[in-house]
Amino acid sequence: MRRMARFHSDERGMETLQVVMIIAVAALIVAFAQAFWPKIKAWFRESVDQVLRWQG
Repeated sequence: MRRMARFHSDERGMETLQVVMIIAVAALIVAFAQAFWPKIKAWFRESVDQVLRWQG
């Protein structure tokens, strides 16, 4: 247990923890995008079509 406390209290341990957290968040974003890709793609195409049809 003492090793873990020492690992997380130094700079390298904190940097490693930050990298792991960034990778975890990125994995969640990718999983979300993959699960809802058809809806995301349809929304994006509708939005682009509205912009292209806009006459200003």
